[in-house]
Amino acid sequence: MKISLLQMRVEEDPFKNLEKVVTLTESIKDSIVILPELWTTGFNYEHIEKMPHNHHQIIANLPEGNTYVGSIVRYQDGKRYNSFFVKNDKGYDFPYDKTHLFPLMDEDKHFTAGKNLSAFRLNGAVCGCAICFDLRYPEIFRIYFKSGVEVVFLPAQWPDSRKNHLVTLATARAIENQSYFIYSNAVGKIWGEEFAGESRVISPTGETVLSMGKTIDEISTIDIDLNIVKDFRSRIPIKSYLRPDIYGQ
Repeated sequence: MKISLLQMRVEEDPFKNLEKVVTLTESIKDSIVILPELWTTGFNYEHIEKMPHNHHQIIANLPEGNTYVGSIVRYQDGKRYNSFFVKNDKGYDFPYDKTHLFPLMDEDKHFTAGKNLSAFRLNGAVCGCAICFDLRYPEIFRIYFKSGVEVVFLPAQWPDSRKNHLVTLATARAIENQSYFIYSNAVGKIWGEEFAGESRVISPTGETVLSMGKTIDEISTIDIDLNIVKDFRSRIPIKSYLRPDIYGQ
């Protein structure tokens, strides 16, 4: 499975952000490209309030030839969500709305929390997703593990001041659930806040197989081997020894 991490600084103009993505991916084909959280707007709420209610349709302009995942502002039934999307040559859908809204950035005052988790298939792999602050809630990823998820995607806007939490928690999620953990984080100063970058692909054994550091507006690509998931789960069969009699389902 070919994975591309696109790490970018979010600009004020959504179409400039779109142009960045188009330019950075024009030479890449047949890859799953993960974009940062709210890659068209960032967390500038004054800016977001001005977005039309069909703003999410901007992802239809992402070029063909790849599958794009990330999160975007989406309106549904009069409510605003931070929604994970999957866009490919067949169209796009939204398998997940962010369930844990970050109070330190007043996200809970401007968005509605989602209520459901969803696994989906990409290129033959069973995938799950979450968004940024969700990373601090291992319950989500345990549910995915029990559902057979092999790859988890996490778009993020994680601040530089807590960079060590991002890397440590993402590595833990990969190890404890024996899955690939893939995240793309915003980078650089965005409306006064410094974001960490450090977008990574982490293997089920906890090894970082791709890391982008603090590079701005760049893309990196790697092929991952899903057989590593199956092999590691076979050698260390954690799932077979769960104790729901002690700690529930």
